Amino acid sequence: MPFLIEHKEKLAGNIHLIRVKAPLIARSAKPGQFIVVRIDERGERIPLTIADKHPEEGTIEIIFQEAGASTKLLTNLNAGDPLLDVLGPLGTPAHIGNVGTVAVIGGGVGIAEIYPAIKA
Repeated sequence: MPFLIEHKEKLAGNIHLIRVKAPLIARSAKPGQFIVVRIDERGERIPLTIADKHPEEGTIEIIFQEAGASTKLLTNLNAGDPLLDVLGPLGTPAHIGNVGTVAVIGGGVGIAEIYPAIKA
């Protein structure tokens, strides 16, 4: 089953968002986890944070910064294009506890990593 890009958006400068059809990952991902993407058979494996998930739609969102050859290839893909491999969710989920009011500060592309924790 190919992992199709359903939506692509340039957020700012060299920061991009893509929404990928990945129903199993969308249902099981937890805050703090990531995926590994491979664009094609010659491509390297790129670890990317799961910035958001939509289990009802079977999609995940990834925010990434174009920084090298592989992320440039990812940037050049469009809605409807497939990704060869999307592996995940990987990594230990963040511990989310009920501690009362929480203030969160972040900047740049790192916001993608804390957004799922904020939602939780």
